[in-house]
Amino acid sequence: MSFTAQPTVVIAGQTPPPTGGQNVMIARLLEELRRDERWSVEHLEFCFTPSFSTVRQAKFSKVWELLKVYGRLWRLFLRHGRVDLLIYPSGGPQAVPIVRDILLLPVVRLATKRLWVQFHAAGIADRLKQKSGVLEVLLKAVYRPVDGAIVMTDYNRCDPEALGIGRVEVIPHRLEDENPAGKLPDYSERPLRLLHAGHLYDLKGTPQLVEAFGRVAGQFPEWRLVLMGEFLPPYSEEQCRARCRELGIEGKVDILGVLRGEDKAVQFGRSHLFVFASVAPYESFGLVMAEAMMWGLPMVVSDWRGNRDVSGTGAEYFNVQTTMSDNLALALQELLPACDELRKMAECSRQKYVSSYRQERNEHPEFVARLIGAPHKA
Repeated sequence: MSFTAQPTVVIAGQTPPPTGGQNVMIARLLEELRRDERWSVEHLEFCFTPSFSTVRQAKFSKVWELLKVYGRLWRLFLRHGRVDLLIYPSGGPQAVPIVRDILLLPVVRLATKRLWVQFHAAGIADRLKQKSGVLEVLLKAVYRPVDGAIVMTDYNRCDPEALGIGRVEVIPHRLEDENPAGKLPDYSERPLRLLHAGHLYDLKGTPQLVEAFGRVAGQFPEWRLVLMGEFLPPYSEEQCRARCRELGIEGKVDILGVLRGEDKAVQFGRSHLFVFASVAPYESFGLVMAEAMMWGLPMVVSDWRGNRDVSGTGAEYFNVQTTMSDNLALALQELLPACDELRKMAECSRQKYVSSYRQERNEHPEFVARLIGAPHKA
């Protein structure tokens, strides 16, 4: 057994592929911490979800992956002994990720001096309110020895607090500015583009948005709907296109698929209004909202979980407690013709990004330094 002289920080979790908010932020956290010479950084790799078609599904391959994670953790222990800090991604409120956490967290706890959990996947507090079976009892037991929790909004403190975690740090995601000139949408352009980006399926509000746009598209011929991202089962691109044909809007809907890097930035920069219609039970911080604010896009946002915390005053919120597509259509009817209002919202949106989400400082390295007692970086 050999031990490194430097403190060792381990980031657990899965990096892309597939491309999802949690995977992207784990990759960015690794990159951010590896730039710092005050510690060595290791990645405890997870590969439980090779594609989004297997998300939250029980598979034999996941049992095999669990055994491989145990092996990776053992090799880390042989190299470093008990590591100084390990940051672990909460699996979320569904049964399969809960079982994963129950089986992994006690072993991870033994291998580290400090264990902090990042709650990117939200919804555990709601599950604990609704159920108190064996899984929930075991979940509380394995989380009790955790030293602290990281959440992205004040709203999401409820999850670690429901598990009895006393120390909670709010560290929002920050993004490097891809729009440094502060370009805002030009509402004299035609066509005007209504952008919906991310995972495309019912829990993200995609079919509901298609229905809503189908109801109002005839009133606003200058607007197009742009769908950018990956369709997740059971919703499919074929279903989406078929419904667009039925609604008579096929010629007004652009389906772009998954875009990355410059191609994705171009689409944000060409758009005029962004829709984030998520009602996902695990929603904690919609990373695409921060990207939309980077480009000064006004937003139509579901009034759901911490969305108000994230988006601020550059958004119009719609109620998801009654018929969602009806309320979304009403919000679109109000905003699509209101270009002067959209210009004001665009300014607020960009300002919110600059003040809250622009990566002018890296909070994670200083947070890690505080936890492990590393010297302040000059």
